[in-house]
Amino acid sequence: MKNDIAVIYSSRTGNTKKVAEYLAEALGAPCRSVKDAGDVPEDAALCVGTWIDRGTADAAAKKYIETLRGRRVFIYGTLGAEPDSEHCAKCIENIRALFDPSNEILGAILVQGAIDPMLIEMFKSMPKDNVHAFTAENAARYAAAASHPDAADCAQVAAAAKEVLA
Repeated sequence: MKNDIAVIYSSRTGNTKKVAEYLAEALGAPCRSVKDAGDVPEDAALCVGTWIDRGTADAAAKKYIETLRGRRVFIYGTLGAEPDSEHCAKCIENIRALFDPSNEILGAILVQGAIDPMLIEMFKSMPKDNVHAFTAENAARYAAAASHPDAADCAQVAAAAKEVLA
């Protein structure tokens, strides 16, 4: 187990945890929830994972990110949208902005993850002019996201992390 890298994550439905566990194994690094990340060595580079909530990191990840100072950080996570979408790029920008400037952001990647079925049910009651409303187009997107993150997504995150942490 490497002590110079730690994989930290926040997960609601298990998507980001799945990616975190794969990443930790690929890096030979410890893997911890943001709630149990207190004993990570000060000099360890961090791989910080989050799920996307309202276009940015979820509340638990935000709280953890706010504590970080002077760290080398690789950002990863999962979202319901396509990873090559404008929304994904904006989410990465929003997450980067949460970090204190004393941190060095080495890179960032988000991969698709299944959308919480409770959210999909909530989307069904939204007015049709809401971006998340349950339309035929959105239903197709939700269905496509249901099989993610898959092995290729996990491998993509691991490759991106290895490239910047080398």
